Amino acid sequence: MTDNRIISIKDLYNIFTFKTTEEIKVPEKISEQIIGQDEALDIIKKAAKQRRHVLLIGDPGTGKSMLAQALAEILSEDKELVRNLEDIVVFPNPNDEYNPIIRTFPAGMGKKIVEEMRKRLIEQARMFQYFYILLLLISSLTPMYFYYVKNYIMAGATFIGFMILIAGLSFSMQFVQRQILKNLPKVIVDNSNKNSVPFVDATGAFEGMLFGDVLHDPYQSGGLETPPHQRVIAGAIHKAHKGVLFIDEIGTLRPEVQIELLTVLQEKKYPIFGRSERSAGAMVRTTPAPADFVLVAAGNLETLNKLHPAFRSRIKGYGYEVFMKSEIPFTEEIAKKFAQFVAQEVVKAGNIPHFTKEAVIEIIREAQRRSGRKQYLTLRLRDLGGLVR
Repeated sequence: MTDNRIISIKDLYNIFTFKTTEEIKVPEKISEQIIGQDEALDIIKKAAKQRRHVLLIGDPGTGKSMLAQALAEILSEDKELVRNLEDIVVFPNPNDEYNPIIRTFPAGMGKKIVEEMRKRLIEQARMFQYFYILLLLISSLTPMYFYYVKNYIMAGATFIGFMILIAGLSFSMQFVQRQILKNLPKVIVDNSNKNSVPFVDATGAFEGMLFGDVLHDPYQSGGLETPPHQRVIAGAIHKAHKGVLFIDEIGTLRPEVQIELLTVLQEKKYPIFGRSERSAGAMVRTTPAPADFVLVAAGNLETLNKLHPAFRSRIKGYGYEVFMKSEIPFTEEIAKKFAQFVAQEVVKAGNIPHFTKEAVIEIIREAQRRSGRKQYLTLRLRDLGGLVR
């Protein structure tokens, strides 16, 4: 049984039996790599089982991002959920080109459908080209015939027509390519060959990156314009569909953006539209695209004052609000976890040698110093990991 009594640095020389961290087994699962946040991890496991949102509050570097990744990892253990991932495809709307149609298909089918349609459209275009080439061939023989019968006026006229057809060939090829592009759907979220649910880190994302956008079209007329549906791009909320969306520093989002995100949480779908008022995409708006995800929002104590009350109430009422630990009692169990942490950082770095037992003890001594209390170790492990590297 592990001794949970408070220990000292001196005790570590007897507790640690390894010579270097190479002897310490590094867990493969992210959930088993999290140090000192057992209560938060228990809640993450509940949130994964119940598919509820989580708000993590704590100091930077205490493992909020790892907890979010652990949630996605736990969700991925549900193979049925992974099998039911979806591709999101946008189709042109024959009735209103500025209102593209969003459809979903089982993961991997999106690419296949687009490729099949591409082949069909190219085959139709090829038939048109064959007809055009045949017409060109006939037109090339006509001037020769009239020249042979000495009807020079008709020979000249048909030769001019032949030259016009040659010039039109290039235009027709461009026209055919634009018609293919105009009718071809576009995969905006591709989950083919995925063996885990999506994990999307939207920290610091702009509105367009978060909610999706419609790109500006520099060619807005003259037959050179890109079809509206081809300019649609998915947002992080759509890419995280059936997975996890992680947003750190959630308090930096403007209140109106938080309310928009709240709408997504409630509706589990959201249309994509142009976010720039002066852009050619401003008038484009798709039908609602699926956005059913588990949100893990994170921030520090000051974040609570910057959260819109309705947004926080939604998470707190229908999910979990978790306060992260910044330090933890210095026990034998935790000391061994810190040794594991050092081994993890060495393995992740991949270009530094393994630490000796004495070096690990020095790292723990530094963790003690940074906590400010002799009987505690800091859990601001991002900074400590930087020290290891």
